[in-house]
Amino acid sequence: MSSHISTLKTTFAVRTLAAELPAIVRVSNLQCLLSSAGHDAWNRPAKTQPCLLSAEVGFSSPFESAAASDKLGEDTVHYGTLSKALLASLDSYAPASTGDEADGSVQDVLAKLWGDLTGQDLEANEKEGVQAFFKKGTLGKTVRLLSVTVTLPKASLLGEGVSYTATAVFGEESGSVEARALQMKIVRLRVPTLIGVNKNEREAKQMVVTTVTLEGLNRKVDVFTKVEGIVVKALEESSFETLEALGSHLIDRVEEGYVNAQDYHVHILMEKPIAVPLADCPIVEVRRLVKDYHR
Repeated sequence: MSSHISTLKTTFAVRTLAAELPAIVRVSNLQCLLSSAGHDAWNRPAKTQPCLLSAEVGFSSPFESAAASDKLGEDTVHYGTLSKALLASLDSYAPASTGDEADGSVQDVLAKLWGDLTGQDLEANEKEGVQAFFKKGTLGKTVRLLSVTVTLPKASLLGEGVSYTATAVFGEESGSVEARALQMKIVRLRVPTLIGVNKNEREAKQMVVTTVTLEGLNRKVDVFTKVEGIVVKALEESSFETLEALGSHLIDRVEEGYVNAQDYHVHILMEKPIAVPLADCPIVEVRRLVKDYHR
């Protein structure tokens, strides 16, 4: 079955469509090693590095049967079994040898995990010959929302890691995907930056901690080292007075340097830890839809 859900939405929009879920099971940061896929912080392919797997299963209904009987039933999922399924999926991953530059990318790994859980690819098309973790008829009827994340905590030179997340909401009657999202996040890049309106702030650089999120990924290749390089260079060359102007400038630079071949969203979150002594940090966030169809 081929899906008509072609347009990617933001993760926020997908979660909003799912609304307030009555029951959720999560597995967070399951530790493993990734050795046959992805790129490291220097953009070297297939270097062994730590990897964290996370999954969130949001249910259409409360845990009525499981709560009443105090036994696991079809209205929930065993987090231990889910953890084993994630690890088994990664263990069985092998990049294709088609010569495509997307072979062995982090998104390719995410697609493998997603396919083994749902029986679908990341574009919501049914996969042939896959015995999915979620039984046929479970998606939508029982599982309203699914989110899977692959995090590489050592894949950023100046940040706290890189993550790729797929999220989808399933129709309660049809069981088909109603909306889906693909997100890449570079977490907390720490770069000394000339920023601020006060005289003392114009005399020396201070640390700016920046998180960059791209929503609506259309390209399947690893782009995080390129995007990180663009953002770090722009921060190092900054002479802006306000974070508002700096954030807009960072999105401009990302738009110039990254071609997605489909409209996508850029979200920049900036922290200035030293700026307000009695607060953890002031934070400014900016978002923009980048029109990218005709570039």
